[in-house]
Amino acid sequence: MSSDLIYPSTLLLTSLLAIGFVFFIRASTKERIETKEWLIAQPISELAPRLKQYFQQRGYRLHTVNTDGSEVTFQGNVAASPFLAAFLFGLAVCGATAIALVLTVLLPDRGILAFGLLGLTPLAPWFYWRGAQRLETVKLSLQPHAIGTQVTLEGHPDELITFEDTMLGVR
Repeated sequence: MSSDLIYPSTLLLTSLLAIGFVFFIRASTKERIETKEWLIAQPISELAPRLKQYFQQRGYRLHTVNTDGSEVTFQGNVAASPFLAAFLFGLAVCGATAIALVLTVLLPDRGILAFGLLGLTPLAPWFYWRGAQRLETVKLSLQPHAIGTQVTLEGHPDELITFEDTMLGVR
């Protein structure tokens, strides 16, 4: 490879890093929904109050109940993660520094101005913090079954995992 192409190719790769970082921040604020089913060996009459108490302890409030009571919707505010905000800030600083270093080498006369990109790094955690705090909905469906109750839960994957761990002791 010619030495004339080293710096432009490094700039290209670093720019791709920056683009990937922007998409990483956008993905961190997206709402992901999954549905999972379990068969619990308890009748609905015993299980329903337990589930209501569980979701209320997790910070959800009862939002809607359908006419026969088999489908319930809970809503709660999701807080942003301080760790993820700090992590995104660190990634933004590393990415902006990398781009600034490459621009300094490519443009020796004005490349030092590229370090001004570091002034944009607080936007990464701010954007995440603004987008991650949202109202989250969990839909719970209870259907009678021959050996108990079929529970269908629709919500964020982390909430499904926590439900499984806490209520079912599966993991």
